[in-house]
Amino acid sequence: DDKTVPISLQDAIEGGLRRNYQELTRKYEFQLNEIFYKDAHEDFYYPKLSLTMATTGDHFVENFYRDIDNNASSSKVPSGYVGLEMDDYTLFNWGKDYLEYLNNKETYNRTKSNLREDKRDLRLDIIDQYFYLAALNQSVRIYKKQLSHASFIYRLAKEKLTLRKIKTQEFYEVKAMFLGAHKDYHQSLYEFDKAQESLIELLGEDHNTAYRTINTLKYKPISLNSIESLKFVMDNNRSLLNARAQMNISNRSYEKSQKDNLPLPKFDIKLGTYRRTFSGGAYSDDYETFAGSKNVELAASLNMRWTLYGSGGFLNSRVQESAYYSKKISELNLRDSHRQAHYLNRLTHSKVKRLEKRFKAVLAERSNARKVFDQVIDNYISGKTKVTNVKQTLEELKLASVEYQTTKYNHLVEKLNLAKLMGVDDFPGEKFERLVEK
Repeated sequence: DDKTVPISLQDAIEGGLRRNYQELTRKYEFQLNEIFYKDAHEDFYYPKLSLTMATTGDHFVENFYRDIDNNASSSKVPSGYVGLEMDDYTLFNWGKDYLEYLNNKETYNRTKSNLREDKRDLRLDIIDQYFYLAALNQSVRIYKKQLSHASFIYRLAKEKLTLRKIKTQEFYEVKAMFLGAHKDYHQSLYEFDKAQESLIELLGEDHNTAYRTINTLKYKPISLNSIESLKFVMDNNRSLLNARAQMNISNRSYEKSQKDNLPLPKFDIKLGTYRRTFSGGAYSDDYETFAGSKNVELAASLNMRWTLYGSGGFLNSRVQESAYYSKKISELNLRDSHRQAHYLNRLTHSKVKRLEKRFKAVLAERSNARKVFDQVIDNYISGKTKVTNVKQTLEELKLASVEYQTTKYNHLVEKLNLAKLMGVDDFPGEKFERLVEK
């Protein structure tokens, strides 16, 4: 089709990683995550220094209303201050701030990794959709070739009917076969056009664009065994890493909730505030750490609140219980993630191997179907076989050819699923971009 744009697998990957809307959004999410961690890091390690300013109202206009009795004039010149303030810096609070910081750091690291893994999954999804479209494109060619065969047989049957070499019933059977092939061809075109939507969405292109794949999939058996792939799964699987991080966070949160419920003093350094106070034409500079003192002091304070009745339970017992149950849930989720990782690795690897055996059978079936069809069509031309045999062998050739493309594509899909499960961009020694035939 002249309206379609030819595209290679490499161009599709590069374009998708550059224009995909989710990937563009992730770039900003990455920056937000960096900001989140910088705040958490500085809040824990450094005292907060702020520039502050405050003034009274500057009454520079005439009164809208002047009372007869209470009519003292407001000051025409504002007063106020400008200052540098440092919040009290916590030296020691029994590790509660540190536990919170470690949770923020773990959240930051997993978010950062998840964003990178989203980009990796996008690349694998583009490869998947590209070769799905390529397989459908090959199916269109198969159905077109079937239509060409059926058209030839239909014309031949017309000639034989004119010469009274076949009966009318046989001619109508051939016509039905031709019409069926015509219908199948247009259905394949419809499926091909429908599959364009997923690829266009992944590439972030305008929906007015239609693509034509110029690469086809090259079949390559997997070289990894299930034990080798399991090592990658245990180290890199996203669900497993997320579950581990959540368990660590829940454990720290539970530990912090226990410390929060104990009467433990907090040790702070009061760093103070420097202010320049002004009023009219005069100003004064002042520094103090707290009211009436300029001493930089280490202060211990104790602030506790236990619920006796109401939300949180007696002596905050329900707060403790909630933290404990969250901890146990995260432990169960991690255990289940381990179970699923082992199971899915074994299952996916098994499906890849079964498809490889199926591919060998389908390849032999397609080769045999071609030979049988060539023989049968020669026999039909010479009047040595019936049209029912031609119809059957043509259908078998079509199904074997389509199954060849389907099996080859399904084999790739399972390998991509295994790569996602393993948390890798490619298998060792195998690049997915190289599985192309011109």
